Amino acid sequence: MKVLYDISWLGTGFYHPSCRTGIFRVVENLAYGLKNSQECDLIFCTHGLSMRLCEVLGYLESNPELAEVPLSYDCKNVKLRRGFYTVYRELNQKLENVPDSKKFSPEILKLKAFRKALTYVSQSIELFYKPITRDSLAEADIYHSPYEPIPDEITKAATPIKKFLTVHDLIPIIHPEFFELDKVLVKKAISSLDPESWVLCVSHSTKNDLCNYSSIIDPSKVFVTHLAASKLFYPCSDSQQIKATCSKYNIPNAPYLLSLSTLEPRKNIDQTIRCFLQLIQQEKIQDLNLVLVGAKGWKYDKIFAEISSHSSLKDRIIATGYVADEDLAAVYSGAIAFVYPSFYEGFGLPPLEAMQCGIPVITSNTSSLPEVVGDAGIMVDPKDTDTLCHSLLELYNQPRLQQSMSQKSLEQAKKFSWEKCTQQTIAAYKTAYL
Repeated sequence: MKVLYDISWLGTGFYHPSCRTGIFRVVENLAYGLKNSQECDLIFCTHGLSMRLCEVLGYLESNPELAEVPLSYDCKNVKLRRGFYTVYRELNQKLENVPDSKKFSPEILKLKAFRKALTYVSQSIELFYKPITRDSLAEADIYHSPYEPIPDEITKAATPIKKFLTVHDLIPIIHPEFFELDKVLVKKAISSLDPESWVLCVSHSTKNDLCNYSSIIDPSKVFVTHLAASKLFYPCSDSQQIKATCSKYNIPNAPYLLSLSTLEPRKNIDQTIRCFLQLIQQEKIQDLNLVLVGAKGWKYDKIFAEISSHSSLKDRIIATGYVADEDLAAVYSGAIAFVYPSFYEGFGLPPLEAMQCGIPVITSNTSSLPEVVGDAGIMVDPKDTDTLCHSLLELYNQPRLQQSMSQKSLEQAKKFSWEKCTQQTIAAYKTAYL
C-alpha cells in the first residue's frame, strides 16, 4: 500500500520545543513504525503553507533515519523560501520577547512594520506552491493525517484515495470551558470528515465521544489504536544521574511528588497543589516537595495564584518549566509518585510514561484514564480532595506500597507499544484498502 503520511507537526515541534509534547511523540513514533513496516510504501507530506514544508525539511535534516523516506512536494526555490522563513521566524521570536516597556519604541515599531511587509511577501510566494505532487496523489492508496484537518487537496482529489484522520480527543467540544483556541482546530478536523472517511481514535473513550457527537461517521469505520510511551521513558536506577538532573532543574535533593503536563485548567493542577499543601500542613511533613513539569498554557495564572496564596510554603513547590526529552526519565524515576487528577483525557500519555519509568500513579477515574492505568494505579474523582490527600499520604508513609505499585506500573506499561499501535493502524488501512 502506498501511504501518504502528514508529518507537518514534526516541523512545528522541531522549531518550537514547547510543542514536543504528546502529539509530536505520536506523529514521530508512528512515522518510525510505518517506515519500518514491510506492508507500507511510505511517503511523507505536509499541508498548508510552504513554511511548514521548510520546517519539516529542517526536522528531517536532524533525523537521518526518517530522512530516508521520500517527501512529496511541488515547490520551486526551496532554498530561497527556507532562508526567507528563517528571517521571518527569528523576527517573530524577537518581537515575542520584547518587554512591555519597549513595545512602542521606534526600533520595535520599525521591526513590526518590517514584519508586516514580510507577511505580504509570504502571501505572494505561496503562489503555485503545492504541498503534494500530482504523481504522489494519483498513486497513493491511503492518506493519513495524524492530527490536523484533512486538507482540501485530499478531500477534493479525483483519485480513489482512502482518507484517514487520527482523532485524539473531543475535549474542546465536550468541555469548551477548558480551551480557548484548540476548539477551532478540533472542530475543523471533525468537519473535514465525510461518510467516506476512516478514523483512528486513540482510546475507546474517544471513539464513543466521536460517535456520539457526529452522525456523519459510520462507527464501523472508526478504529481504536492505543498509543504508547516513547523509549525515552525507562526506570532510571542511577542515583547520581537522577541527582544531577534534578539539580539542573532546581529540584531539591529530597523526596518529591511529580506532576507533568501543560499548565492549564483541564489538568486540575490547582487541585494537586491544594491537596499537597493540605497534606504537608496537617501531617507536619518537612521533607516532601511537589514538582510541576510543563510549559505554561492557557489560564496558567490560576495555578501560580494558588501557589502564591501560601507564601510560607511556596518554596516546597517547584515549577521547572520545559524539561528536555533526555532528562525526563531521570525526573520521573526520582519521584515517590506521579499525580495526575486531570478532568478529561483523550488518552493520557503522562501516566503511561510514568508507569513505564516504574513509579506509582495516582490519576482520575474519568474518560480514557482507566483504559490506560487499569488496576495498576490509584483512581480518584478529580474533584475529591479528601481521597486525593489520603492517597498521597498513604504512598508517602508506605514504602512497600510504593514498591508494589511500581511493579504493577511496569507490568501495565508493557501492554502498550508503538509496534502494536502501528500494527493496529496498518490493519485499519487494510480494511479500507481491501
